[in-house]
Amino acid sequence: MAIMQNHQQHRRRRLGTALLLLAVALSCGLIGVPLYQLSRATEYPGATHASDENLFNNTPNFAWRHTAAYRTTDPFPKVYNWYSTRFALGPEAYAQSSCILMARSSTIIWRVEEQMSVTVCNTPTDRMMFVMRAFYIRYSR
Repeated sequence: MAIMQNHQQHRRRRLGTALLLLAVALSCGLIGVPLYQLSRATEYPGATHASDENLFNNTPNFAWRHTAAYRTTDPFPKVYNWYSTRFALGPEAYAQSSCILMARSSTIIWRVEEQMSVTVCNTPTDRMMFVMRAFYIRYSR
């Protein structure tokens, strides 16, 4: 009888551990997939990826900043319109030579803020896009 109870307890522990691992895996997927999609959202369709970087900071407030650079042969107005409309960046902040900077800063909810800027530049052979997107959680003011 005691051996049977030990066997049942062992089975319950294994089942509990398996369920816990499944719950952790699902929660990572529920968080990881949207974060991955969020970091890839700034990638212009068909563009060549030149570089990117993620920076995290926890003090004095949490911050996640994703910067990236892309290249494309698409016409300048098409690239400008794609970023401007997709991210509601509105009209350019200023135009300098063959580059345009578009930017915005907004509060998503309560103390969660987003800042985004895109610079689109003509080069002799193609267009380059420099993208910075940052999310901040303000736990102190």
